[in-house]
Amino acid sequence: MSDGPALAELQRRFFELVTGPQRIAEELARRGIPEPELAALIAGDARASAVERLDVYANMYFFRILEVLRADYPKLAGVVGAEPFHDLATDYLQSHPSRHPSLRFVGAALPGFLARHALGATRPWLAELAALEWARVDVFDRADAEVLSHAALSALEPEAFAALALASVPACALVPAAWTVEDVWRAIEGGLEPAAPTMADPRHAILVWRRGVTVHHRTVGARERRALESLLPGTTFGALCAALGDELDSAETAARLAADFLGRWLADDLLARL
Repeated sequence: MSDGPALAELQRRFFELVTGPQRIAEELARRGIPEPELAALIAGDARASAVERLDVYANMYFFRILEVLRADYPKLAGVVGAEPFHDLATDYLQSHPSRHPSLRFVGAALPGFLARHALGATRPWLAELAALEWARVDVFDRADAEVLSHAALSALEPEAFAALALASVPACALVPAAWTVEDVWRAIEGGLEPAAPTMADPRHAILVWRRGVTVHHRTVGARERRALESLLPGTTFGALCAALGDELDSAETAARLAADFLGRWLADDLLARL
């Protein structure tokens, strides 16, 4: 006959207590679990009680994830300060506990959470700075792809350009931003004290992509943003020219701008070879 809970039940209790928002003693009281009941499950001794032993695991759990969040969001952590970032991480983990075997994904929802958090309410641009940092983390891990080269384009006949299929490499993302958070990122990266960002054009966005093992980002204007929004899922050079032609005064001007974008994307190794 079993003299204790099944392993799955023991694991569930252990996980709930270790990942709870309070210290183990307070968590037990909140859940109405007497300490002797815990002592029947977790061995204690003269050096450390069952509660003290679980507190070690609880602290390790939290501070390991806090370390991961700081590594994924170093600019955000630097801007808000150590204690507010600690409190933000505490609130975040209560709302978004880690559910994946890898800690790689633990910070994925932080930008959206921060936009609704009290800290984000006082400085709404913080969520966009976090979104930029997460995009850089995410893009770094995305799949490699062979890039479209100038040589491949040079081999095309002029009449074939309209049907030329265009798509971005997988390691690419577009981050909408109402604030100039890239200026904050650049200042911190350069070891400077960042000034608060300014409101940007509502169509402003930041392109993030990886070339080799290096992640880059740059600001894009309204027209390039719209062009990129069609590029990310895939388009053709002819369709790109047509979309730009709807905004510009002539097909010739649209074709010239599309060619400028194409040259810039080629230089950035942004286009996948299809």
